[in-house]
Amino acid sequence: MAHPQADEAVGTTSQFWRLAFTLFAVALSSQAASPVLLFYTHDLALTPTMLTVFFAIYALGLVPALLLGGPQSDRVGRKRVVIPAVVLVLLSVIAFEAAAAFGEPALLIARFLQGITAGAVFTVGTVWLRELAGTAHATRAAMVASGVMAFGFAFGPLVTGALVEWAPYPKIVPMLVPLLLLVVAIAMLASIPETMTRRHEGRIRIGVPSSARRGFFLFLLPIGLLVYTPAMLTLTIFPIQAARAGASSIYALTGVSIFCLQGAAALAAIYARKWGARVSGWLSAVICIAGCLLGYVAVQPGGAGWLLPASAMLGFSGGLAMTAGLMVSDLLAPIDRRGGLVSMFYIVVYFGFMVPTIFATLFGKETLEKGSTILAHAAGAFIVLLVVAGPGQAILRRREAETSAN
Repeated sequence: MAHPQADEAVGTTSQFWRLAFTLFAVALSSQAASPVLLFYTHDLALTPTMLTVFFAIYALGLVPALLLGGPQSDRVGRKRVVIPAVVLVLLSVIAFEAAAAFGEPALLIARFLQGITAGAVFTVGTVWLRELAGTAHATRAAMVASGVMAFGFAFGPLVTGALVEWAPYPKIVPMLVPLLLLVVAIAMLASIPETMTRRHEGRIRIGVPSSARRGFFLFLLPIGLLVYTPAMLTLTIFPIQAARAGASSIYALTGVSIFCLQGAAALAAIYARKWGARVSGWLSAVICIAGCLLGYVAVQPGGAGWLLPASAMLGFSGGLAMTAGLMVSDLLAPIDRRGGLVSMFYIVVYFGFMVPTIFATLFGKETLEKGSTILAHAAGAFIVLLVVAGPGQAILRRREAETSAN
């Protein structure tokens, strides 16, 4: 078992921001693919369901990375997990470039590899950043981790959406941007110190720590569903329905919509730190409901102008949920199980990528083209609101009181 160093700041400010840049670069690469995948869906004459499969297979790749990455880093250290994972993220981007020659199979391989590797970086990198900052700055570290990933998720599709729409060689040029950023990130990682010491072999401990189970099921699980389940409306369902309603320049519009989604999520991380986890939790659900309802209006004929504010509302909701979840994970987890609990939270978060494919599988591919699917997301957010604002709040108040007493 690897043990954390004293819960004080371990790294310098420069090292903290180098790791934050790595999270940004990996996040950018993971979402930069969205307009490219939309382009290939049309270029290869694939079905709308296939577009959702590209996101679902990414989520499937995330599961083993999230399930094992955090606990493995608790055992052997953060650095030994993150550096190889970032190298493999770079290889996944190279696989995307190969799709120009090999088409759909290369896209599926690239997306699955991207999920496996990015999941490990997001989980372990977030914990590593928090430990570099120390206990006194744990809330700030959660805000920075959530914020830089959201900025990466925002700028990736904004840049590649424009390049796919207007640059030459749309199958090659767009993914060169994340490729270059990842090379820089890999060069930066070597100088960042390890925060876990005194390693010895032992089994990987997977799952939610017993002391955190009630908090997980009554707060982390429901709040995690608000991060990417509604965001997938902007990534897949809004573009499909807006195109059918007559919206033009759909690749660029999708890129700008995702920028609004993730840019608002980055902004929300700042406010979540200010408002605290309890307020951010229920407020996230309220804003999500409003964003879904506005999104329903946006996909009607002539309503494309509402796509950007609807996406921004869903992004702000998701940013509040993500940051609140990370803060609560830090509150609930024993020090030597921190990576494992964050992993479980991220599994819930990234389950959202699979929701459109699940809808299409259970109810038919036509479901993705129906406005009622958007309204179903609003109904789900209302259920989350009831759980988080009720028993979830009680759990957090009790844990905060216990922490203050100690």
